[in-house]
Amino acid sequence: MPDCCAAANCKQSTDQSNVSFFRFPQDPVRCKQWVGKCHRPDLETKTPEDLHSNYRLCSKHFETSMICQQVSLRGFGEHLLFIKM
Repeated sequence: MPDCCAAANCKQSTDQSNVSFFRFPQDPVRCKQWVGKCHRPDLETKTPEDLHSNYRLCSKHFETSMICQQVSLRGFGEHLLFIKM
């Protein structure tokens, strides 16, 4: 698992307690949507299985209303932000 967020230009790391990290979905369609929002061409050639196992997105890229108290995503993380970048 990487020690930082997979989104382009995001410097959030797993050692920060105020940020949660989420695995890429295993569903190929939804995974492709996440990759598109990351603005990282190098991720486009990776399989959904590889992305799910080895890459994470931090909570800064999701609407806060979509993150549950138990640190999971409602609606499978459909509401990616990626507007602030």
